[in-house]
Amino acid sequence: MINFSSYFIRLTEFENLNGYLEGVISFKENFLIINEIEYKYSELENLLIYGNSFSGEKTQNYRSGPMYGNGVENLISFTCNGIKIEKYFQLNSERHLDELQNALIHIITEDKIPFKKEYLNFINEEHRSYILFEFLIGKLIREKKIDCKEGLTMVKFNSNKDTIEFKAKYCT
Repeated sequence: MINFSSYFIRLTEFENLNGYLEGVISFKENFLIINEIEYKYSELENLLIYGNSFSGEKTQNYRSGPMYGNGVENLISFTCNGIKIEKYFQLNSERHLDELQNALIHIITEDKIPFKKEYLNFINEEHRSYILFEFLIGKLIREKKIDCKEGLTMVKFNSNKDTIEFKAKYCT
């Protein structure tokens, strides 16, 4: 009986949050805002964004530890005007994760930041099947920033038919 009750309590348990959250990160059309300071995308160097964790997501060790995460395993890091900025941030829901991924795809597609292939790694596996990501890869193939074979490996197609249609549209 004791094991059952402790398991039931653990089903609603979140990871411990050691510290507190402060500040806001926003992606606008031409700049990034962190705690009311604007950083133009075009001035960002050595950009790194890791954003795949959201509050309420099941943890990796949910069988022996807390059931849900707090969504704080996200990072943005860059250099702007010689100053290195590094911030961990929280995504409050899966919807916020989707919004972040869509913002990143938009920023890359619209050439808000100078293109680097490694920026495509910011887009997680789930969002590689979205039509926005497919359009981005198609655009990059047309602009000869990546080759067709490489683009085909990046997009997560739902069927062979989708792959064939993509090749016909962008790789000829």
